[in-house]
Amino acid sequence: MAGIHLIAGAGLLLWYFWRKRNGKFDVLEKRIFLFAVIGNIAGLALTASAYLNAGLGTEPAVEKGGYGEQVREEAFEVSRGNGESQKITVLVPSRQYGEEETREWLERAEKVLDTVILGENTSLQHVDQDLNLVTQIPDSPVTVSWDTNEPLLVGYEGELSDEIPAEGAKVRLKAVLSLQEETQECIRQIVVYPKQTEQTLEQLIHEAAEEQNTDGSDTLYYLPGEVDGQKLTWRRAPERTGGVIAIFSLLAALLYGGTQVEKREEARRAREEEIQKDYPEIVSALVLLLGAGMSMRKALERLALDYQGRRRNGRTAKRPAYEELLYTWQEMESGVSELSAYEHLGARCQGTSYRFLATLLTQNLKKGSKGLLELMEQESSEAFEERRRRARAEGEKAGTKLLFPMMLMLGVVFLLILVPAFLSFDA
Repeated sequence: MAGIHLIAGAGLLLWYFWRKRNGKFDVLEKRIFLFAVIGNIAGLALTASAYLNAGLGTEPAVEKGGYGEQVREEAFEVSRGNGESQKITVLVPSRQYGEEETREWLERAEKVLDTVILGENTSLQHVDQDLNLVTQIPDSPVTVSWDTNEPLLVGYEGELSDEIPAEGAKVRLKAVLSLQEETQECIRQIVVYPKQTEQTLEQLIHEAAEEQNTDGSDTLYYLPGEVDGQKLTWRRAPERTGGVIAIFSLLAALLYGGTQVEKREEARRAREEEIQKDYPEIVSALVLLLGAGMSMRKALERLALDYQGRRRNGRTAKRPAYEELLYTWQEMESGVSELSAYEHLGARCQGTSYRFLATLLTQNLKKGSKGLLELMEQESSEAFEERRRRARAEGEKAGTKLLFPMMLMLGVVFLLILVPAFLSFDA
């Protein structure tokens, strides 16, 4: 077994130095490596402990099993005087009760025997319910075997037959209590009577209905108005189809509503992500146009009309951020003030970046365009940096998702290493 740990450790070291040399030992691989090393060290410690505790000394002995337990197999390695070792299997028996203990257990079993076998009966002199003829005394190692002089009346498991006369019948039961090699007989004389079964309301109604409806040619089937001295009131059972339909409709509505809400939420999140992805590009384009001498309104118009043309020609897919820019330009063309249009843009996009952009544009209108280009350039730089941070975060998420498949692959590698090692040791 120690060879397995050495092979695994060597494999881990080779993998570590190979990845280190190639400069590709990332955080995820470090975690996997540490996990594997810790597991190998723990396994090695257990193996060493097992080897250290394997010796049985000069007077070898192993502990027997508990009372009543099955014989178990123990594997050993036996070395002769010449140093030759051989694997053997020894059958280790369970502990046995002494003679005095055995007699005590049998006496206890005889004392509780009557209580155990009664079942739902109140006395062995009036048995009208099945007996509980157990094969082992509860909470005791004593086993029981049964014999009866009237097997047609009382079965060997205690069940009462339908042949018992109404006046009752005497039955002789013999119980043989056994523990190890000791046995003890117990004789019980009991009186059995026909089983008492309580008729259900349905059975009583059926019997009464049969008595009332003796004329098969009658067009009506009469139902009893009284059973067992109690008056009966009859009415048809209501149909439950409507309730079932209502419940299923409610469940279907809840399921559909939950699905639609989830889809709507996913669509909203996807839209926000797409809007945020286009933000650095939009800000950068605005910086270029402002630097070329355009006003903010003209720059926004240029971006909106350029996107509209590319959409009509099929050169680009629908992009929510540019749709919002187009809508903002259309608002200004329809008479909405430039200030209000910028505020509406920030509110519709619902992102801190666009709100900040809208704030810059509104302040530009209120206080003048001085310093706007520098602020936009700074915002463009920060937007691209934010995009890089988002990309790194997405990459880390992807690495986390790949952790389980990589663990499976590592398990396969361990199997490829360990199985040949095991086979070579057995050989």
